[in-house]
Amino acid sequence: MALFSRRKKTDDVVPESQTSAEAQAAAEASAPEIPAEPVPQIGISVQAFRGVGADAGPEVKLPDPNEPAPARAATTPIQPAPPAAPAPPEKRSLPLAAALPPAETESVPGMKDNVLLRTALAELGEGATNEQLIGVLRQMLQGHLYLRVHGDARTQITEGKPLSVAVVRDGERAFMLAFSSAVAVRDSVQRETDPTATTAVAQPVTAVLQQVVAGKFNGLIIDNASGVHRAVFPIEILERALEQSDADMTIKMLLAAPREQDTAQKVGNALARTKVWVAVNDGGNGAPVGIAEARTAEGKRFLQVFSHPLEIVALGRGDKPMPFTPERLAKVLTEHTEIAGVLVDSAGPSIIVERDALSSVLVLAIDIDA
Repeated sequence: MALFSRRKKTDDVVPESQTSAEAQAAAEASAPEIPAEPVPQIGISVQAFRGVGADAGPEVKLPDPNEPAPARAATTPIQPAPPAAPAPPEKRSLPLAAALPPAETESVPGMKDNVLLRTALAELGEGATNEQLIGVLRQMLQGHLYLRVHGDARTQITEGKPLSVAVVRDGERAFMLAFSSAVAVRDSVQRETDPTATTAVAQPVTAVLQQVVAGKFNGLIIDNASGVHRAVFPIEILERALEQSDADMTIKMLLAAPREQDTAQKVGNALARTKVWVAVNDGGNGAPVGIAEARTAEGKRFLQVFSHPLEIVALGRGDKPMPFTPERLAKVLTEHTEIAGVLVDSAGPSIIVERDALSSVLVLAIDIDA
């Protein structure tokens, strides 16, 4: 963590303890109902905006799963059927990422940036597209976020006090602040004149989102001092993103970290204990009903699996996300021996996990048959 000084006051920094009543009310409230159908609907339509007091930005509306899907990749049939031929490459301008994670950087020495999130934010501009906003949200769902804490965060943690986090208020609405890097915290702090020290402290993204939800905030502002490169996400989208995610973001964390010799094996082991999602074509566009797969130039076939439904939405193919348990993944791989493995999060960062690293998954099929 690091301490920063201020120059010009613009943000209302409110101790988190002042929102304890709101947090208690949120805890007592019933949780949002999760769709019971096998293919969850994730089409949320709410306003995302550039910042408090600014004009509303484009509406964040995830694709309607009932609309026909455009041309897509080959499919692995849900029921045995001849494999579909691969479709030609699609032309799109979506904020996808490279397969390998970017190199780690420290804009403030000793404090690692969330490079994927920072890069997605840098692509925003006036009139940011729906795809760009979805790209920011999906890249936010791994690694860490920085929080602004009024005073010394280490002292507050040591004394067992709630962190005095920075909040921006717009009338009756309150938005928690979070940042992609420590330098983004510094830029925010330097807009103020209050001499009281501010601390930047890194927190896992799931912990931050849980705090936003429990504190009954109206949403989350990312990099508030970054002009058009800031993003604001309403609480409705954050709640849905959180309830559909793995609590530990196990797979996302592995894909976002520097690759090691055993990364594929670690992802394979995680697939044996973590629910993932597959992209399903329901036949509405005339293509065979099935699960998306990818093929290499050498003709190898890989089932596409995803760590979160937003990873499927980011591809822009109109596919429906369907949850896939480790046992179901094992069954598909066992029944379709021609599949060489899985491709995880093809929108990037991604990784191919071949069968020899999926032994922890495949053994689940043996247990089911027994």
